[in-house]
Amino acid sequence: MNILFVTDYYYPHIGGVEKLFEQLTTRLAAGGHQITYVTWRYEKSLSKFENHRGVNIIRVKAPGRVLFPLWAFVSIVRHARKADLIHTSTYSSAIGVWLASLFVWRKTIVTVHEVWGKLWNDLPFLSKTEKCLFRIFESGMLALNFSHYIAVSDSTRMALLKRGINASKVRRIYNGIDEKLPQWKEPAEPFTFAFFGRVGVSKGLDLLVRAAQTVAAENPGICFKFIVSPQDERVLQWLKNEITTSNLKEITELFQGIPYEQLLNEILHSHCVVIPSYSEGFGFSAAEASAIGIPIISSCRGALSEVVSGKLVEMEEFSVSGLVEAMKKVMRNEYAEIPYRAFTIEAFVNQHKKLYLDILTPERKRD
Repeated sequence: MNILFVTDYYYPHIGGVEKLFEQLTTRLAAGGHQITYVTWRYEKSLSKFENHRGVNIIRVKAPGRVLFPLWAFVSIVRHARKADLIHTSTYSSAIGVWLASLFVWRKTIVTVHEVWGKLWNDLPFLSKTEKCLFRIFESGMLALNFSHYIAVSDSTRMALLKRGINASKVRRIYNGIDEKLPQWKEPAEPFTFAFFGRVGVSKGLDLLVRAAQTVAAENPGICFKFIVSPQDERVLQWLKNEITTSNLKEITELFQGIPYEQLLNEILHSHCVVIPSYSEGFGFSAAEASAIGIPIISSCRGALSEVVSGKLVEMEEFSVSGLVEAMKKVMRNEYAEIPYRAFTIEAFVNQHKKLYLDILTPERKRD
């Protein structure tokens, strides 16, 4: 197979999705397939052309992430002519691939990480104008016609079907995580709650900070950790201000962009991971925390109910008071036990291979 991939971020950028696509493409290349990757040259120090573990990378300079697919359009078309199919990902990169497909007829696959729809109206940190524009942008992107869609969870798959996308064009393939994670053992006091992941408008940080302030006032001996990837500067600055100007200042550690090994160590030395998201298309933090075996507080919104396992306290009400009550339950060791759910890289890669073969050899579907 000759496959062209197009996403805004790729190796060496650090992120859950980038890591997954690196795993997928390098394993395909190792299997003898020809893999080309067009991506954004987000730093001048990055090479324009590079072969990374068998993957031919073409990096295109652009003024920003959203504009990348337009600046990369010529490159996408050029390499699409040689490819058997094109694989892209939401959001902006998908638009560039769709435009290219109008000029070069190739099968197109788009991985959809999340569908928020009306949820945009409920998200914090966004103005009414931003909420409206993001919702229009998402609706417009999902209205484009791709050959096939990969949903990263059943929740995301159902959201696509509700948008009118034909079920025969949608394949659910769960994301994968590292199968060899260290196992959690209850650490010494003080009791520590941890949040880790992107600083984003959907992550429920507004609820978590307010709940933490309430619980800390009633339980002076507890601590908090925020281990974040600083991708939204506005939310990050809000978080820093809330910590430094409240009763959390002396009992909270804030980590930004730390190495993965250090992140794991900080989680292992915590008592609970809190995932109060407004919604998750998949939930890397949830899958990794479950694999580690640490107790979890979850909103169980979106795909979280599919992904979270192990020791779980579910927020009975999606509010500050609901999260406060969940945190108190954790401190009293009042958990539900959910059988472990594995999400492996191996399954992720194998299911993609099968999809590619089904697309390129349609007679396989009748076997």
